[in-house]
Amino acid sequence: MMMKRRNRLMLVFLVVAAGGAFLGYLRDPVTGGREQLLLPRETRDSGNAREQRRPQPGRTRKWRERTLHREQSLGFAPGPSLSAPVEVRVMPDETVYVLDWGDKSVKRFSSDARLLTTYGGTTGQGPGEFVNPTDFDVDADGSVWICDPVNGLITVFAADGTFERTIRPERPPHRLALLGDSGYVVISSPSGGRLFTLYRRNGDPILACGTVMENQAQLSIALDGRLTGNRSGRFAYCAYRAGLLGIFNPASHPPLIFVHTIDFPGLPPVLSRQNSSAHYVRVDPSAPIVSRNASLVGDEVHVLAGTDRMPERSVMDVYDGNSGRYRYSYTLPGNAAIARVHGRKMYTIADTTVTVWSMTPPL
Repeated sequence: MMMKRRNRLMLVFLVVAAGGAFLGYLRDPVTGGREQLLLPRETRDSGNAREQRRPQPGRTRKWRERTLHREQSLGFAPGPSLSAPVEVRVMPDETVYVLDWGDKSVKRFSSDARLLTTYGGTTGQGPGEFVNPTDFDVDADGSVWICDPVNGLITVFAADGTFERTIRPERPPHRLALLGDSGYVVISSPSGGRLFTLYRRNGDPILACGTVMENQAQLSIALDGRLTGNRSGRFAYCAYRAGLLGIFNPASHPPLIFVHTIDFPGLPPVLSRQNSSAHYVRVDPSAPIVSRNASLVGDEVHVLAGTDRMPERSVMDVYDGNSGRYRYSYTLPGNAAIARVHGRKMYTIADTTVTVWSMTPPL
């Protein structure tokens, strides 16, 4: 049963990724009509002097003991169920928000696992409806912002679940992080020559940044990953397969750096194919998943590694939130698809459930 659920979650992940790939159709001609292997070449010349690339000095993990105690799980019958959870966010009062791709909604749970509010849940192109919700975040006032790249919109719901407004960024929004009064940051689909676009609260663009490879506008699918932000204007990004961690701090110089994760396989190869109607690209499925998601925790960035280092256990790698230098690692019970650290607790997604853990010693 666990294997079936794991396969189901992986299927959902692939469907979501395929939606991004669909939006990433390219029109360049390809001769022969057969799939071609494209190898991205790394570059330090980002076209933006405020960006830097830094390798990790070593590849050996430094283990720290950390014990996780299961408190409760969301998504078990006879209570409110989750069919395909793909992302989780947590508020200061430990209210839990879950993006449930199964019914295309965000669900808000109380700290004792009661379902409080549902945002969305209807398929379509009208106000408050979604085709392929890929990410979300929650503002300080409890409003919920949800990305739908197929519709090209960010939809904002009030805290009580009522539809409030839509925002149409310059390009279809794929990933999102709210940054407090500083605005918000978006990764588009495809992301193009700049990975990140920062916007003011009113939707006006502030800055586009983040060039890490040659031909990025054509091969940016290789950089698909996750975002996390905080209300001081900082955000972190980890790429699924590229072995890159990006850290943005408006108070630093430069404000944006990229570092190699401790598992750095190089940029993943991209497969290109031409059929009768379109030219599309996708990441070579044999490329390893290096990172799954990141959390900003004080002056640290906690990155859930994609490589299984121990049987039936996931690994969390911790980096300095300013320099990006690797600090230490600890293990998690079970294999988590997503793990988000919030205060003294961790929230993991595995199969169709979200589990809440308390951590000792506390961070």
